[in-house]
Amino acid sequence: MTTTICFRATAFGLLLGSLGVGPAAAQTLDTRLIASGLSSPVFATVPLNDGRTFIVEKGGAIKVAQGGVVSNFFTVPVASSGEQGLLGLAFDPNYGVAGTPGHRRFFVNYIDPTTRDTVIASHRVNEAGTGVVAGSRVEVMRFDQPDALSNHKAGWIAFKPGDSNHLYIATGDGGGGNDPLNSGQDLGVPLGKILRINVNADSFPGDPNRNYGIPSDNPFAAVAGAQAEIFAYGLRNPWRNGFDRANGNLWIADVGQGSREEVNFISASSAGGQNFGWRVREGDIATPGVGGELQVGMVNPVLTYDRNAGVSITGGYVVRDVNSRLFGQYVFGDFVYGNIWAISGDGSAQSFGNALDLTAELDAGAAGPLGNIASFGEGFNGELLIVDYGGKVVQVVPEPGTAAMLVMGASVLLAAVGRRRRGLNTRRRP
Repeated sequence: MTTTICFRATAFGLLLGSLGVGPAAAQTLDTRLIASGLSSPVFATVPLNDGRTFIVEKGGAIKVAQGGVVSNFFTVPVASSGEQGLLGLAFDPNYGVAGTPGHRRFFVNYIDPTTRDTVIASHRVNEAGTGVVAGSRVEVMRFDQPDALSNHKAGWIAFKPGDSNHLYIATGDGGGGNDPLNSGQDLGVPLGKILRINVNADSFPGDPNRNYGIPSDNPFAAVAGAQAEIFAYGLRNPWRNGFDRANGNLWIADVGQGSREEVNFISASSAGGQNFGWRVREGDIATPGVGGELQVGMVNPVLTYDRNAGVSITGGYVVRDVNSRLFGQYVFGDFVYGNIWAISGDGSAQSFGNALDLTAELDAGAAGPLGNIASFGEGFNGELLIVDYGGKVVQVVPEPGTAAMLVMGASVLLAAVGRRRRGLNTRRRP
């Protein structure tokens, strides 16, 4: 059902644009408050079309916002100093489909408060959808983090659209300056990578703490000495990534060391195996002090920006909200500077000088100015959500006046299409 809705919405948006009556370039953006008073929120998502937005707080809580009311949903103990905490949430694509392995199942990514390991675990929600079933926890996987280092934990997890088996997991290099353990280039460790595992299989039946399968088509599944879970590597701290719900392309925002912030891209048709260069490369340059030339097989980012624009990138999504003028554009931000930009969402190399700066327009929205951009999210139909680390989540919406104009334009289009169809039908009659 979700795939059908997304396809229709995407097709409708493209049709509007092709006829010149789609989301107008002059459309003003506005913001609507989803939730406020939160404690260090780092992610938001909408798994069902029931009006509920699930919000992750770094300290270990998942909250639910509905109709302006925020309530508690789930809490997990975490280590939360530095960049540790509850960092990722993914609802199974079949969360709402009874009779499937993923029914009422969700996954979390967090730092264990005792061992400081990264842990991926699943839980089941009760039939009412109001809380978690006691005893339903399954530890999917865990991996070691460097001792005494509390940064670069990444934590994003998600499923590729149309694929209910494979969970993708972003991992940072584990912390410290200039990747002291060279984790990003070491295929023998899971750090500094995008991992890909099958959550509906088990390649380790004798290990109660490894409840997942190794996809046979993972690029390093048969490489001696390599972690079979690795899908792509050479990353420093991929902070918030996003699949394009229209086509499955993957966008990866990697936080830089001291010179460059970058956006990387993996096409939906790719078999994986990309090396994005860290720590040899930082963005599109040799990492100052430790780097070198672009090596054979290393992939340059599709976009970089330097420290004049921002110092800590936050990745977003290609907007698929047909009511937005941002339709088809990749939106991302900067945590420290609070800036938000948009570029073409076709995956081609982009110049930052051509990026559209949305910061002032969104700060002027009804939900008030935005601060530290911790994450973006998507509504059920692709609406863009923005997570402000200072304590609120907003939805990007058209300004009321321009929204009305868009509806009028859509009505004109539909009427025109109807007339065209009637004309064709008339001409086809004998």
